[in-house]
Amino acid sequence: MSGGLRVVIVSGSGGVLLDTLALRPWWQQHDTSWVAVPAADTEIALAGLPVTWHPDPAAWPHIVAAVWRAWRLLGRSRPDLLVSAGRRLTVPFFLAARLRRVPTVFVETLTQTGTPCGTARLNARLARVVLVQRPERVAAHRDAVLVGELY
Repeated sequence: MSGGLRVVIVSGSGGVLLDTLALRPWWQQHDTSWVAVPAADTEIALAGLPVTWHPDPAAWPHIVAAVWRAWRLLGRSRPDLLVSAGRRLTVPFFLAARLRRVPTVFVETLTQTGTPCGTARLNARLARVVLVQRPERVAAHRDAVLVGELY
């Protein structure tokens, strides 16, 4: 559906994809496009949706080039909001969004119970809002909002 906000959702494959797909009732109300890592599950789940396929920056040295690509993509799409539950691919997009002053929302995965990995911690720090799915995770992030289990 067109209208509402211009939203870009950034996703990897696996559980982070499930988290972002679970937000469908919300993102269907907006002009939503996707940036996703090409993988069997993302290609099937996002078939028919506007998607820019982006390689996963598998190593930290590739992050700089990925930030540049993210900067250009966000400049073309001019989103009002960027949303992700992702890991590595999210970092360059959250950095580019910060530089472009695009608000970001990080969705912490349901399986997060202990200390988050480095990329999840960085994404949470860069995000304007962190959506958490477990009550005990609210204290782990500033600006956390408890949304409950998404799926």
